[in-house]
Amino acid sequence: MTQEQISEYLQQQTFVAFDTETTGMWAPINQLVEIAAVKFKLVDSQKEEFQSLVNPEREIPQDVIEIHGITNEMVKNAPTLKSILTQFRDFCGNDSILIAHNAPFDISFIGNSLNRLGLKGGKNLILDTVDIYRRFFPDLRSYSLQNLIKHFHIAQEQQHRALSDALMVVLLFQKALTKFPPINCRDDFKKFMITYTMSHWKQNLSKLPESYADFNEAIEKKLKVEIDYDPPQKASQKRIIHPQQVYKLGSIYYISSYCELAQAERVFRLDRILKYKVLN
Repeated sequence: MTQEQISEYLQQQTFVAFDTETTGMWAPINQLVEIAAVKFKLVDSQKEEFQSLVNPEREIPQDVIEIHGITNEMVKNAPTLKSILTQFRDFCGNDSILIAHNAPFDISFIGNSLNRLGLKGGKNLILDTVDIYRRFFPDLRSYSLQNLIKHFHIAQEQQHRALSDALMVVLLFQKALTKFPPINCRDDFKKFMITYTMSHWKQNLSKLPESYADFNEAIEKKLKVEIDYDPPQKASQKRIIHPQQVYKLGSIYYISSYCELAQAERVFRLDRILKYKVLN
């Protein structure tokens, strides 16, 4: 698409493609380990980049390290989440249009993290290149980032790092513009494709079963709880926790807590708590 074919509205917009790497797939019980963004305009070849590793303040599982290659050693001295999210939010600004591939995944991690830290997310419109390609290229066999960049000869391999993936999202978005209907205002994006904001993430908040009524009360009243916990591949440990929220995935309950032993936020599976006692 030439500059003359791009609407005046689109020419005026600032876009930010972004991507994240994490300790796992489910936002309520996992953490960011990397975030990156690329700021660009459709009629300007120059781009501005933001990238940072994040110290998740917990171990990165080995099977996840094998995907993105970010090790515990690499993030050991990285900044913590609050400072990085503040920088990311400032980099994006209030008026830019954000773009991500499989946007609900990245939104869930950033939105969940902003909420946990007491920070407000912006009201930026967020587009999803998965949705865009499903709408305007409906006959492809797969809409994964890896398949799209190979299919359109953008790159042969996805590196699974936040900045390189964000750069791929920029190229995919520019490629898809040739298929776009006329976009002359913000509402046209909402008319022709799925759009999000950071407020669209789902907390999946829950309560423990009724048999744990005293545990639920401890959460409501912000009481400490002493637990005997049986972590995987380690001996059981006695811990004092400050339980904050309960999440449920399938039949498993997860309790987000401040752990005095770790001196950091941790998530505990209910089925691995051997016994507990609410402390007054």
